[in-house]
Amino acid sequence: MSPTPTVPRRGPVARLALAIGVAASGLCLHVATGHAQSSDGTRPGERPVTIPYLARAGSDIEFAAAECDIAPHGEQMMCRFRQVFITVASTDATACVITTNGYHQTFRRASSTKWVSTEGPDGLCGRLEPTTLDDGGGTRWMMTIERRGADGGDRAECGAPVEPPVVFGWRDIKRALPCATIQPGAIER
Repeated sequence: MSPTPTVPRRGPVARLALAIGVAASGLCLHVATGHAQSSDGTRPGERPVTIPYLARAGSDIEFAAAECDIAPHGEQMMCRFRQVFITVASTDATACVITTNGYHQTFRRASSTKWVSTEGPDGLCGRLEPTTLDDGGGTRWMMTIERRGADGGDRAECGAPVEPPVVFGWRDIKRALPCATIQPGAIER
C-alpha cells in the first residue's frame, strides 16, 4: 500500500492570498464577442490593449483590469473590465468576502495618452459618471471615475453632495488584509 500524498496545510493568510491570486488571474480573461476574430482575439483592423491591473487608491481593497480593442480609426476604444472587491463580512469581523464584477465601457480618445467615457445621465437624479483612462506607458495606467450631479429637477434626494473622484492606479497594488479568513461573495459571470 503506497502512502497517501499529503497537501501542505496553509494558514489563513496563505489561503487568502491563494484565493485572491485565483480571482485576480481571472481578471484579464478575454470575453468572446461573437464576431469574427483574428488569432489574438480582436476583430480585423482593431488593436488590442491590456490594462493588467488597477488598484483603488485609499483603504478599500478593490482591483480592476481590462482587455480593450482600439477601433481601426484609433479614436474609440471598447473595454471589458473585471473587478474584484474584498470587504469585511457583515456577520464576522475576522472574515472577508470576495466579490467579482464585470462590465463593458467605450472610451473616446482625448489625447495621445488619455481616453474618456461619459456615462449617463442615469437614475432619477440624472447622475453623470465620466471616466478617464490615462496611459502612462506599459502597465502604468490610471483610471479616474467622477460622479457628477445633473439636473434632478425638484427631487430632494438629488441635492446630495457629489462624491469625490474614485482613483485606480498601477501603484500600491499590494495591500494588507483586514481579515483572517475569506469566503465567496457574489461571483458575476
